[in-house]
Amino acid sequence: MFKNLIVCGAALSVVLASAGMAWAAPAPQAATVTKDFGCNGFVPGGGGLFTTESHSVVTSSGVTSLICKFDIPAGGEPAKATHADGFGCNTYLGFTTESRMVASPGGNATLTCKINPGS
Repeated sequence: MFKNLIVCGAALSVVLASAGMAWAAPAPQAATVTKDFGCNGFVPGGGGLFTTESHSVVTSSGVTSLICKFDIPAGGEPAKATHADGFGCNTYLGFTTESRMVASPGGNATLTCKINPGS
């Protein structure tokens, strides 16, 4: 009986490998990184922004960070550096208000949102 179980297990491994499937136990400190997705932001005190220059990291412990970088269209730049904090932000793990939007007179803006269940 035990010998048959080993043979069946080996056959299943061959079938999975030949089907192009691989299985590995998830690492305890694994993270999922997602890049270049659509992201909305804003110039604090100004208009809305959209970019695909984005980066999200979600760890196995539930910590996530979302960073999006924007080019502010000509004429929409703030006269001086501006920022907003604590507004609602959706991440891959859900909603957070641990957020910051910074815009510069040089025409760049950055959105940062974080979820850290341990803090």
